Amino acid sequence: MNPTAGKSGFRPAGMLLAALMTIIFFLADKSNANAQNEGKQLFEKNCAVCHKIGGGKLVGPELLGVTERREKAWLLKFIRNSKELIDAGDPIAVKVYEENNKVPMLTFTNLSDGEINSIIDYIEKWEPEKEVVFNVDVNKREGFTRTEILRGERFFYGLIPFEKGGTTACVTCHNTVTNDTLNWNPSAMDLAASFMDKDGMNIYKSMAEPTSEVMRQAHAEYKLTEQEVFYIASFLSEFSHAGMKEHKIFPKKLMLFILFALLMTLALIDLIFTKKIKYRFIHVIVILVGLGVHFNLAVVEAQALSRTPEYAPDQPIKFSHKVHAGDNKTDCRYCHSIADYSKSAGIPSNNVCLNCHNVVLSGRHSGKFEINKIHRAAKSGKPIEWVRIHNLPDHVFFSHAQHANAGKIECEKCHGPVAEMDIMKQFSDLSMGWCINCHRDTKINFEGNKYYSTYEKLHEDLKSGKIDSVTVEHIGGLDCMKCHY
Repeated sequence: MNPTAGKSGFRPAGMLLAALMTIIFFLADKSNANAQNEGKQLFEKNCAVCHKIGGGKLVGPELLGVTERREKAWLLKFIRNSKELIDAGDPIAVKVYEENNKVPMLTFTNLSDGEINSIIDYIEKWEPEKEVVFNVDVNKREGFTRTEILRGERFFYGLIPFEKGGTTACVTCHNTVTNDTLNWNPSAMDLAASFMDKDGMNIYKSMAEPTSEVMRQAHAEYKLTEQEVFYIASFLSEFSHAGMKEHKIFPKKLMLFILFALLMTLALIDLIFTKKIKYRFIHVIVILVGLGVHFNLAVVEAQALSRTPEYAPDQPIKFSHKVHAGDNKTDCRYCHSIADYSKSAGIPSNNVCLNCHNVVLSGRHSGKFEINKIHRAAKSGKPIEWVRIHNLPDHVFFSHAQHANAGKIECEKCHGPVAEMDIMKQFSDLSMGWCINCHRDTKINFEGNKYYSTYEKLHEDLKSGKIDSVTVEHIGGLDCMKCHY
């Protein structure tokens, strides 16, 4: 027997075994990575609002090392329905409940055992985020070359493809021109402002690992290289100086005015000089119709002077009244807390926003981007510059306290179906006629309202049946000096 023959036959088998083991380890590692990623996504979606890992107590307890303190089977039951364990007298569940100010944890009966175990595994294997080393200058905000900016612009507008895929151009979601509809995605200007802010977005980290579920889904097809992100960063730097382009509205009324002015002029020229059209009644009809259109336009525009119904200015943060007042049932007075005591309803301060958004860090429509603006404003000490929507002329006095508190008028009476508005807009035209009609028609809740107790004569008339109700007009609501002085 030739000893070398045995060795040469064993070598290929060994290589095959090694290759097989490598594939198995690779697949196992990939499977673990996918499971850990799933656990992370579930944690961020369901748990991160109340818990931190390695960051201390939030609303609920710190979770670092929780798998060493509790059995996994117990954790699964507690996460699924903590109240059930507490009601059953489980000593550990009761202790956790009492240690956390008796704030009950939400139930997660919507999650499967596998999903809850993914969360538990993620917590168990969690490690502090390692600092990512980039090969481009991630701190560069200014001083990009013209070539870099142009290349970034072409990537942003989808004129050249990304190396690793992603067919939708950035501009498809991140508009570079103002518009009058709500786009939950940050505009190019929003991105540029955040990129240029030292406390703002780290575009390299954000593109490498999306910070919210909304962004993760929106960017699922993109795997940008560092160099591509660098080029886009250079475009955003340039865009922060150029700003958004204003969208143009077709001037329909102006064009109508010019069209009929032209027709009337032609009719007059033909009637007096050229006389091409035989029948003069045609000239008369054109002139009369033209005058009617011009008069109508003049009346409509005159009536609209100083009135701005539907006014909905761009706000610094995409705040949805539908989400807050509608879906989440937040009381109007929680944010506009001075409406009962002041002339103005007030605009909430950063602190009011942070009462909730210190915990709620990600929005359902805009992810973390819009909420991060609140935190950046708080960190900088600068207030958010909301734009007032409902404005009255200086010669008009209006008191929210008088209407909302004394008169018990609901907010929707003047502001419309706020709970259905993603974009807050002026609902009523706020004209004097609108106010007067409301004062004539609105019946006052006279009985049991101490504010109106001094109107003894009206109380007597109500009791005697002389009148069946009292309107604002009866108590001087149409006096000029009530609103103008």
